[in-house]
Amino acid sequence: MSDKPSLADTTELELDWRGREPRKQEGPASAALEPLAEVQVPSGAGKGLPGDPRHMSTELNLALRHMMEAPGLRMRQFREGMEIIFGAQTRNRYEVCDEMGRVALYVEEEARGFGAMLRRTFWPFYKARMECMTPGGIVALVVERPWSFIFTKADIFAWDGRLMARIQQRFTLLGRQLDLVTPGGAVIATVKGPLLRPWTFRVFQNDLEVAVVRKRWSGLFQEAFSSADTFTLDFMPQCADFRLRQLVLAVALLVDLTYFENNSSRSAVGPGMDLLDVLMFWKR
Repeated sequence: MSDKPSLADTTELELDWRGREPRKQEGPASAALEPLAEVQVPSGAGKGLPGDPRHMSTELNLALRHMMEAPGLRMRQFREGMEIIFGAQTRNRYEVCDEMGRVALYVEEEARGFGAMLRRTFWPFYKARMECMTPGGIVALVVERPWSFIFTKADIFAWDGRLMARIQQRFTLLGRQLDLVTPGGAVIATVKGPLLRPWTFRVFQNDLEVAVVRKRWSGLFQEAFSSADTFTLDFMPQCADFRLRQLVLAVALLVDLTYFENNSSRSAVGPGMDLLDVLMFWKR
């Protein structure tokens, strides 16, 4: 008979595993990857009226607190050296501060780069999109101005992307007029620019003045060699609705793009009255 051990007898084949850890079971290769970050959707998005601060995130609400309560704001435009030296239309950028100098919002035109600069300078059908962001980078408001043939217009979007209102330029023989309307077309407020005060725009709601937008003198060098402008937004005590304050800020942006840009073909007085701008040397 053979001296080979039976295959069923495994006593002599046992290995000593003492002092060794059992082998860990390996998972699939993708298990070592970091989990995908979930897209954080604000809990208040889509709730209430567009732009209602009660449904904003806590961070956004705190960042805009000064803008909600301040009696006035100051909007200052930045210009790059290329625009001052060569006259090229670089992207529009603004800083919005309260009366204490605390920054509430930064406003930047979305399109960047050399190609966008060429379109702004030479393309008459250019579409401008301005994003108003907190110092922390949260988008609080978006103003979008499409190309228009005669009367300028703009769409105003809330922080959650919903359409808040529209601004529509109206025909007037003397002076300037803009209407703030709901997406359905109902008039919210009317903006009027007096004939003999081309730097002043008054906002009326139900025939009551609620805010005033004024262009301020920026200094001889800046006024002569660039279109960088400074505006003040003064709110009346009855202008306590933060949604209306956001619309007034959008009005200030559209006023600058429409009446005070170097490449703007709009009249400071009204459609068809561009010749009178020659006499208004203080307009620029």
